[in-house]
Amino acid sequence: MTQSQHLSRRGFLRISAILGLGVSAGGWLLAHETAAVTVSETRLLMGSIANLTVVSADAAHARLALTAAFDRMQALEAIFSRFQPESWLSRLNRTGSVRGMPPEFRTVIDQAVKIGDLSEGAFDISVEPLLALYRAAARSGDRPDAVAVKAARALIDYRAIDIRSDQVRLLRPGMALTLDGIAKGYIIDEGIRTLEAYGLTKAMVEVGGDLHARGPEPWHIGIQSPHAAPDAISRVVEVHNQALTTSGDYVSTFTDDRSLHHILDPRSGLSPTELSSVSVTAGSACTADALSTALMVMGVESGVRLLQRMESVSALFIGKDGRVTASSRGST
Repeated sequence: MTQSQHLSRRGFLRISAILGLGVSAGGWLLAHETAAVTVSETRLLMGSIANLTVVSADAAHARLALTAAFDRMQALEAIFSRFQPESWLSRLNRTGSVRGMPPEFRTVIDQAVKIGDLSEGAFDISVEPLLALYRAAARSGDRPDAVAVKAARALIDYRAIDIRSDQVRLLRPGMALTLDGIAKGYIIDEGIRTLEAYGLTKAMVEVGGDLHARGPEPWHIGIQSPHAAPDAISRVVEVHNQALTTSGDYVSTFTDDRSLHHILDPRSGLSPTELSSVSVTAGSACTADALSTALMVMGVESGVRLLQRMESVSALFIGKDGRVTASSRGST
């Protein structure tokens, strides 16, 4: 593993698969077949290391497909990134309203609202004002005062996002959205769709430990306990034409003890205390990405009840105490 691959924000997934050969962030891919050629490419994307791997009989065609997939993913990052001042998300947060938005922007916001409803508000993309408050306080080595937290919490309500045709409006002055918990999954899905459009059916798109894998045989993914040694695997799961994403308390922390981190409960204004990480397997990385965040907030009991109402979705919960709980459905 190269030094750059340790930069992955969520690179604790250790991957051993039977489709393809190429290093992935936190893992490796092994191939049974020798006739086909495995082609991989790594770039920096969305602040993480992105690894795209395909198995093909035509290496030149595979490289063209990888370039096209990266181009598509980078174009989408320019729509969703809160770090790019001219992205559609940044423009919405700056002005409170945008018109003429690309369909991808509406698709992701619609899905975010859907997961918000499904999780009874545990997933809420309007939590950005509170996150911004904690980020600013962490930079100064402090914590925000209770008055500021209360004011930021008053701005949080995904139901105050008005979506009509090609327009999105934020109905509360001072509202702002973050798509960090869902857009990466959508971008990963679009990377896979691009590779499939090139006729490549054996492929994996992985960004910062989150991935979508396609192929006739399952990929075996080892999930490490989030606070253990790098090689300590907690559980191995099968991912077969599915996505796997993980949310955890170690990605972006506001306190040294990880009691406050980038996942906040919109209802309390604090980080949930039960879980260290949740890994979700689903048909799309977009869905899995949002659900892993929601389940971190909901906890095991409520999270399992939610998953029992869903088809082909499963989760692996790792508690602060190291206890591992697997949901009863799906492949996890």
